[in-house]
Amino acid sequence: MFHVPEYQRYYSWTEPEWDDLWTDLYTLPPDKQHYFGTIIIQKTDETESGGSTGGYGSSREKPINLLIDGQQRLTSLALLVRSMTECLEEIAPETDHEAEILGDVEEMRETLLIEDNIYQLQLLDEEDNKYLEWLLTGHDVHEPERPSQRKMIEAKEYFDEQLDALTASPDVNPVDVATELKQLWETILELELMVYVVDAANPEKATLIFDSVNDRGRSLSTFDKTKSFLMRMAYLAADNEGEAQATIRRIRQSFGEMYNDHQTMLESPYVTDISDDAVQRYHFISYFDWSNSDEYSDPAFLTELKEHVRTLRREDPQACLEYIRDYTNSLERGFNALAKVLDRTGDDDISTLVQRIHRLRHATKFYPLLLKAWPTLDEDGRQELLNAIETYIFRVYSIGNHRSHTGESSLYVRTRNLSKDSPADVWVSKVVSLMNRYEDDSQFRRSLSAADLYSKASSQDLRYLFYFYNAHRADEKGERGGPTLSEAMSNEYTVEHIWPQSPDELPIQDADDYPSPEARYDAYIHRLGNLTLASRSWNSKWGNAAFETKRDEGYVKSKLWVQWDIQDNYDEWSVENIEDREEAIIEFVLEEWETPETRLGGVEEPADAIDQLTAEEQFVLKALRQNTGGAVRRVIHGDVCELPDSPFKEPNSNGTERNEVGSILSRLQNVGLAEQNKHTWSPTDEALTVEVPT
Repeated sequence: MFHVPEYQRYYSWTEPEWDDLWTDLYTLPPDKQHYFGTIIIQKTDETESGGSTGGYGSSREKPINLLIDGQQRLTSLALLVRSMTECLEEIAPETDHEAEILGDVEEMRETLLIEDNIYQLQLLDEEDNKYLEWLLTGHDVHEPERPSQRKMIEAKEYFDEQLDALTASPDVNPVDVATELKQLWETILELELMVYVVDAANPEKATLIFDSVNDRGRSLSTFDKTKSFLMRMAYLAADNEGEAQATIRRIRQSFGEMYNDHQTMLESPYVTDISDDAVQRYHFISYFDWSNSDEYSDPAFLTELKEHVRTLRREDPQACLEYIRDYTNSLERGFNALAKVLDRTGDDDISTLVQRIHRLRHATKFYPLLLKAWPTLDEDGRQELLNAIETYIFRVYSIGNHRSHTGESSLYVRTRNLSKDSPADVWVSKVVSLMNRYEDDSQFRRSLSAADLYSKASSQDLRYLFYFYNAHRADEKGERGGPTLSEAMSNEYTVEHIWPQSPDELPIQDADDYPSPEARYDAYIHRLGNLTLASRSWNSKWGNAAFETKRDEGYVKSKLWVQWDIQDNYDEWSVENIEDREEAIIEFVLEEWETPETRLGGVEEPADAIDQLTAEEQFVLKALRQNTGGAVRRVIHGDVCELPDSPFKEPNSNGTERNEVGSILSRLQNVGLAEQNKHTWSPTDEALTVEVPT
């Protein structure tokens, strides 16, 4: 019997792999063998007692083997065989060979599914294992709660459909179907396998085999290849067998935790799919010393990692081993952090902000930053950071309509360069300063006032804006109700033009400074002041009506404050009223998505920051000015410790003090007193000319 270790990935095959398996087996000529790939088995000293006896009441003991590689194929094969047994049990009574067919069914069941009340294949994840057992024994199963369970039931349904196709014709002979399935079973029994058996005393040797033999089914992900590579290099770098085994066990444990965290991400309502390769890439962006985007693409980042680890092993095996441990721990911390972000699905403030940034569809750009910053921030800090991210996305992408990659590389550089222990105000300041490069308050106002806002901003983003404006107007009136954010962003709602896009009669005759009344009308119909939120059913009835009809008959039947306002406040609709309403909405938007406040955020000139610096910040600036040629944080920390009366006392500490120095350097950078080139800090020209208090 086989146990799938907990450090292996969850069941992940999808239809392309099921289809390959079915096609390979079902279409194989009778005189051919099918190469099923490689199976890696690790023996154990454990056994499991079966339900049948070996005589005089004794139980039959079955040895337990760990399935190191091949679990995806064997799980799929077991589900196929279960579908075959169900099909044969259904058609057997329709033939004159019922006993013989049911005998074949029993052979299939005992060979691959369950024998002596022991399941031949067992998953060490309890929930998934129970689900698989139910599928293999025909129990009614509940709705899948996890992606792996969903894939298992979909695999079973896929194989059921293939077998249903064999019996679908009303003229089909049940004996012919049974014969085909018997031939299919014989094909399965004759599958050609390359089996590697690893002794229980040397489990690490499985890692030396695994990297080069995964040759069937779904290709190994970069993440899986990383796990294999790290275990292999740990084995080669270790001084002795015990050290190797301990490190490999730790790697396996960490990757098992990361598989769990990845499952949590896949269950999140905020993502439709997120690969473990993508999460590993986000981690690489956050922590590695890359030079350009080519280096953090997939799978290039694994190449970078391999080169670094191999170089360390050649130069210093113990340093290599320590790096492998540190990298694994850091990667596990990153997976766990992102899982916790995506698992915030409640109604608290942080969960609401997580929902909001995902509604705006650009959240993944900030995953590297969140992955790095989240673990050390408290709840207030997390809320501040999420608020800054939501404001950035809404300003830059939703309303500013900047290209989807705008600011991405700069954001990644800032994320990489900041210490993971930086306080919230430093993270927020980096987001805000980048946001202001593209959409500061002045530019944001211009973007909101654009004559073609309706064409520039997506319907979803405009509905997002009007949802919050509607809630704001309701709050001002002391009312509740209206659609939820989810409803407003759904197809049930749309953006309405108050002056319709295609009027039966033009409502203005004065061209003013425009070439014609039509040109003047066209210049205003897509402005923010002429837009509002409406239910799709309302808009289909009233959307193209004249303003007077909407005012007297349409808006009174609406359930939205943004439409009632128009009826209550305007007897007519004009260019002046569009401008008036637009200004009111813009004032609300500038307050709702105001520039987040940051420490020293109001400083316009570097010299203006000096009087606002804390004593600790002034000492770090003094130490920085001693390093005009540039220095890493460690050196600056040492220098500041040597200054008379310095509040920093521990030059050899790599903990809280050094992290605080790094945070201060980032603040000095934000106000133009420091500049950074990868890991090197140097004073700006302004920093060298200002007078620092003694």
